[in-house]
Amino acid sequence: MPVPPPPAPPSQTSQPNATKNPAPDTTSLQNTLEKLRALAKQTQPPTARANPTQGGAPKLGGSPNGDITAQLSRGQRGAVGDKLRDCYTGDQGALNVDKMSGFMQLTVDTTGVIRDAQISETDRVRMGDPRYRAFAERAVRAAMSPQCSNLSQILSKAELNTVVKLTVHFTP
Repeated sequence: MPVPPPPAPPSQTSQPNATKNPAPDTTSLQNTLEKLRALAKQTQPPTARANPTQGGAPKLGGSPNGDITAQLSRGQRGAVGDKLRDCYTGDQGALNVDKMSGFMQLTVDTTGVIRDAQISETDRVRMGDPRYRAFAERAVRAAMSPQCSNLSQILSKAELNTVVKLTVHFTP
Protein backbone atom coordinates (compact mmCIF):
# COMPACT_ATOMS: atom_id res chain seq x y z
CA MET A 1 0.00 0.00 0.00
CA PRO A 2 1.49 3.34 -1.01
CA VAL A 3 2.09 5.90 1.70
CA PRO A 4 0.48 9.29 1.07
CA PRO A 5 2.96 12.14 0.69
CA PRO A 6 3.42 14.42 3.71
CA PRO A 7 1.36 17.64 3.69
CA ALA A 8 2.99 20.67 2.09
CA PRO A 9 4.32 23.31 4.48
CA PRO A 10 2.18 26.45 4.68
CA SER A 11 3.02 29.06 2.09
CA GLN A 12 4.90 32.11 3.32
CA THR A 13 3.26 34.35 0.71
CA SER A 14 -0.39 33.40 0.97
CA GLN A 15 -2.86 35.25 3.14
CA PRO A 16 -4.75 32.97 5.53
CA ASN A 17 -7.78 35.27 5.89
CA ALA A 18 -9.86 36.73 3.14
CA THR A 19 -9.11 40.38 2.43
CA LYS A 20 -11.63 43.00 3.49
CA ASN A 21 -10.96 45.02 0.37
CA PRO A 22 -11.90 42.93 -2.65
CA ALA A 23 -11.00 45.72 -5.10
CA PRO A 24 -8.35 44.71 -7.59
CA ASP A 25 -4.80 45.80 -6.92
CA THR A 26 -3.77 48.87 -8.77
CA THR A 27 -0.74 51.03 -9.16
CA SER A 28 -2.75 54.12 -9.95
CA LEU A 29 -2.53 56.70 -7.17
CA GLN A 30 -5.99 58.06 -7.94
CA ASN A 31 -7.62 54.63 -7.57
CA THR A 32 -5.80 54.05 -4.31
CA LEU A 33 -6.96 57.39 -2.97
CA GLU A 34 -10.56 56.67 -3.96
CA LYS A 35 -10.42 53.33 -2.14
CA LEU A 36 -9.05 55.03 0.98
CA ARG A 37 -11.75 57.71 0.87
CA ALA A 38 -14.46 55.07 0.56
CA LEU A 39 -13.05 53.21 3.57
CA ALA A 40 -12.79 56.35 5.68
CA LYS A 41 -16.24 57.82 5.05
CA GLN A 42 -17.57 59.45 8.17
CA THR A 43 -20.75 57.92 9.53
CA GLN A 44 -21.12 60.03 12.69
CA PRO A 45 -20.64 63.70 13.42
CA PRO A 46 -17.27 64.61 14.90
CA THR A 47 -17.08 64.51 18.67
CA ALA A 48 -13.70 66.19 19.16
CA ARG A 49 -13.35 69.81 20.21
CA ALA A 50 -10.98 72.33 18.72
CA ASN A 51 -7.48 72.38 20.12
CA PRO A 52 -6.65 75.26 22.46
CA THR A 53 -4.37 77.93 21.10
CA GLN A 54 -0.71 77.10 21.38
CA GLY A 55 1.78 79.62 22.62
CA GLY A 56 4.35 80.64 25.13
CA ALA A 57 2.60 82.55 27.87
CA PRO A 58 -0.21 80.83 29.73
CA LYS A 59 -3.53 82.62 30.08
CA LEU A 60 -3.26 83.69 33.68
CA GLY A 61 -5.69 86.58 33.71
CA GLY A 62 -5.32 90.21 32.89
CA SER A 63 -5.29 91.74 29.47
CA PRO A 64 -2.56 90.23 27.32
CA ASN A 65 -3.01 93.14 24.89
CA GLY A 66 -2.57 95.74 27.62
CA ASP A 67 0.69 97.62 27.08
CA ILE A 68 1.87 98.99 30.43
CA THR A 69 4.96 100.78 29.13
CA ALA A 70 3.46 104.21 29.80
CA GLN A 71 2.73 103.20 33.42
CA LEU A 72 6.36 102.37 34.13
CA SER A 73 8.58 104.95 35.74
CA ARG A 74 11.59 106.27 33.89
CA GLY A 75 13.83 104.26 36.23
CA GLN A 76 11.94 101.03 35.51
CA ARG A 77 12.14 101.58 31.74
CA GLY A 78 15.88 102.26 32.04
CA ALA A 79 16.37 99.16 34.20
CA VAL A 80 14.61 96.96 31.61
CA GLY A 81 16.82 98.40 28.86
CA ASP A 82 19.97 97.94 30.92
CA LYS A 83 19.06 94.34 31.73
CA LEU A 84 18.45 93.48 28.06
CA ARG A 85 21.58 95.33 26.98
CA ASP A 86 23.65 93.10 29.31
CA CYS A 87 22.67 90.03 27.26
CA TYR A 88 22.99 91.68 23.86
CA THR A 89 26.00 90.42 21.91
CA GLY A 90 26.68 92.90 19.15
CA ASP A 91 28.56 92.36 15.94
CA GLN A 92 31.35 94.90 16.24
CA GLY A 93 32.25 94.44 12.60
CA ALA A 94 28.84 95.50 11.30
CA LEU A 95 28.71 98.95 9.77
CA ASN A 96 26.83 101.53 11.89
CA VAL A 97 25.45 98.92 14.28
CA ASP A 98 25.96 101.35 17.16
CA LYS A 99 23.50 103.76 15.49
CA MET A 100 20.73 101.18 14.96
CA SER A 101 17.64 101.05 17.10
CA GLY A 102 14.24 99.42 17.04
CA PHE A 103 11.12 98.64 19.00
CA MET A 104 10.29 95.26 20.51
CA GLN A 105 7.04 93.98 21.99
CA LEU A 106 7.67 91.89 25.12
CA THR A 107 5.02 89.68 26.72
CA VAL A 108 5.68 89.23 30.44
CA ASP A 109 3.83 86.61 32.52
CA THR A 110 2.61 86.96 36.10
CA THR A 111 5.98 85.85 37.50
CA GLY A 112 7.81 88.63 35.65
CA VAL A 113 9.46 86.40 33.04
CA ILE A 114 9.51 87.45 29.38
CA ARG A 115 7.65 84.73 27.47
CA ASP A 116 7.61 86.31 24.01
CA ALA A 117 9.68 88.96 22.24
CA GLN A 118 8.92 90.22 18.76
CA ILE A 119 10.07 93.09 16.62
CA SER A 120 7.28 95.67 16.41
CA GLU A 121 5.15 95.95 13.28
CA THR A 122 6.70 99.30 12.33
CA ASP A 123 10.22 97.85 12.32
CA ARG A 124 9.44 94.56 10.55
CA VAL A 125 9.60 96.30 7.18
CA ARG A 126 13.30 96.93 7.85
CA MET A 127 14.02 93.19 8.21
CA GLY A 128 14.95 93.03 4.51
CA ASP A 129 18.25 94.73 5.36
CA PRO A 130 20.60 91.92 6.48
CA ARG A 131 22.45 94.18 8.94
CA TYR A 132 19.23 95.32 10.60
CA ARG A 133 17.88 91.76 10.62
CA ALA A 134 21.00 90.54 12.46
CA PHE A 135 20.68 93.44 14.93
CA ALA A 136 16.97 92.73 15.56
CA GLU A 137 17.44 88.97 15.95
CA ARG A 138 20.23 89.55 18.47
CA ALA A 139 17.96 91.91 20.41
CA VAL A 140 15.18 89.28 20.52
CA ARG A 141 17.67 86.62 21.64
CA ALA A 142 18.86 88.96 24.40
CA ALA A 143 15.28 89.40 25.64
CA MET A 144 14.59 85.66 25.60
CA SER A 145 17.87 84.60 27.21
CA PRO A 146 17.43 83.00 30.65
CA GLN A 147 19.90 85.44 32.21
CA CYS A 148 17.92 88.52 31.19
CA SER A 149 14.29 87.44 30.78
CA ASN A 150 13.38 87.73 34.48
CA LEU A 151 12.01 91.22 35.16
CA SER A 152 10.44 90.42 38.52
CA GLN A 153 12.94 92.65 40.36
CA ILE A 154 12.09 95.60 38.11
CA LEU A 155 8.29 95.40 37.86
CA SER A 156 6.05 96.19 40.83
CA LYS A 157 3.75 93.63 42.45
CA ALA A 158 0.71 95.29 40.85
CA GLU A 159 2.28 94.87 37.42
CA LEU A 160 3.12 91.24 38.15
CA ASN A 161 -0.50 90.25 38.84
CA THR A 162 -1.39 90.01 35.14
CA VAL A 163 0.09 89.06 31.82
CA VAL A 164 1.34 92.35 30.36
CA LYS A 165 3.07 93.70 27.30
CA LEU A 166 5.93 96.12 27.22
CA THR A 167 7.23 98.13 24.29
CA VAL A 168 10.98 98.50 24.47
CA HIS A 169 13.02 100.93 22.38
CA PHE A 170 16.20 98.95 21.95
CA THR A 171 19.59 100.44 21.21
CA PRO A 172 22.91 98.63 21.66
